[in-house]
Amino acid sequence: MSAREKIAYLRGLIEGQSLAENSGLTKFHEALLAALDALASEIEGVSEEQEDLREYVEQIDEELADLQSEIDELDDDFDHSAAYDEDDDDDEEEEYESIACPSCGKDFFYQPAAYDDDEDLLCPHCGEPFVKG
Repeated sequence: MSAREKIAYLRGLIEGQSLAENSGLTKFHEALLAALDALASEIEGVSEEQEDLREYVEQIDEELADLQSEIDELDDDFDHSAAYDEDDDDDEEEEYESIACPSCGKDFFYQPAAYDDDEDLLCPHCGEPFVKG
């Protein structure tokens, strides 16, 4: 039985009690039924919104499943062995060295391979250039 049907049943019970029209109990029953009607309307609105959201989520789920299938097909067609570059093995870890700035005395790391022997280093702390020793 829906909320509307239950409210209609209660309305019938109340109306069947032949109470005086102006009695306080009649006013209470009318107010109670009005509140129940308002609640039933809210429930119906929420139910409709929930149904719309459910349909929307189902549509998104179907679209995601289609996208996943397309990705899987592309992945199957992709040659993973060609993506591996053997030259990557030659680029092992880059070596860093620690050096102290003669101006400010703070230590920092740099890559010796990135600088020529006569090229100045620039201290990241104080900004002073100096020749590595």
